[in-house]
Parts: sequence; structure tokens; C-alpha cells
Amino acid sequence: MAVDKDNTDKPANAKANANANASMTARAKARGHSLLAYSQRQADRIVSPTTRRKAVDAVTDFAARRPLLSLFIAAQILLSLLPVALFTTFVVFIVVFSVLSLIAFVLFWTGVALLVLVPTLFFTGSIAILVWLWSIGAYLIFRALYGRLPASLRRGSDADKHVIFRQDGKGNGYRYDHKPAFDLDKAIDAEAAEVRE
Repeated sequence: MAVDKDNTDKPANAKANANANASMTARAKARGHSLLAYSQRQADRIVSPTTRRKAVDAVTDFAARRPLLSLFIAAQILLSLLPVALFTTFVVFIVVFSVLSLIAFVLFWTGVALLVLVPTLFFTGSIAILVWLWSIGAYLIFRALYGRLPASLRRGSDADKHVIFRQDGKGNGYRYDHKPAFDLDKAIDAEAAEVRE
């Protein structure tokens, strides 16, 4: 006779399932108790237990003295709580949506402005480089042309001096100070030497 293997294992499987269910129930109860203890600790941080006890005693005392009024207030609170909570949620979501929309709006138009700004800066930077190159070229051309002028047309040694009148502190007399002209060639050569170093 062949013995059905599945029939012999059923009592053992049922016992194992019962133990597994019991352990899951025990774990769920333990988690529930720890959640309750955690919420109690958080409530104790916000409102002390003595203050909460006083509030509960005051509400209970009021309900015992004026049962109709306390029932009216409780019904108003319970029935109005859902619409007020929904309205508060609506307002919070509208504020969050508005802030996010504002950020998206600002970022979008900043991106559009950058799409205009970057090519504009490229264009103006290119023009600035061309003006800079033109001014250097014009300087080099005028310097070369000036070097080819006859000596009679160029400034003489006296023309390099500027006359500045100032009082010398001795009566009303004046004296002449000679100041040499700024030499752009020397300044450019000095700058080029500095760059090479």
C-alpha cells in the first residue's frame, strides 16, 4: 500500500502555520505597542501629562455639568473637522504648488533669457576683440607711418617737453618745469617683456 505523502504532512504544516501566524501577530502587537509608546513620548514632549490630565478632567467636568451643550460642541467639532482639514490641505497644496510654479516660471524665463544673452555676449565679445585688434593695428600703422616722416615734420626735442607753470613760492615769480611726453612705444615694449617673463 502506498501512503499519501501529502496527507501525513498536513498536521505538521498546520502547526507550523499556526506558529508563524502567532509570531506575526506578536510582532504586530509589539510594533503597535512601540508606536503607541513613541506617540505618547512625543505627546509628552508637546504637552506635559499633568496639563493633559487637567484638560481631560476639565472637559469631563464640563460634559457632566452641561451635557446638551457639550454634545452640541462635540458634534460641531466632529462634523466640521473633515471640511476644515480638507480646506487646510487644499491651502497647503495650493501654496506648495504656487511656490513650485513660481520656481518653474522663473527658471523657464531665466533659461529663455540665457538663450538670448549667450549669443549676444558672443557677438559683443567678438566685436570687442575686433575693436581691440583694430586699435592695435591702427597704432602699429600710425607708428610705422610716423617713423617714415621726414625729421622736419616730426616733433623735435623741444616738442617733447611740456611747459607747466606753477608758483615757486618766492614772491610772484614763476618757473618752468619740463615734463617729458609719455612714450607709448616704451610702455608697450615693457608690457611685452613682462608677458614674456
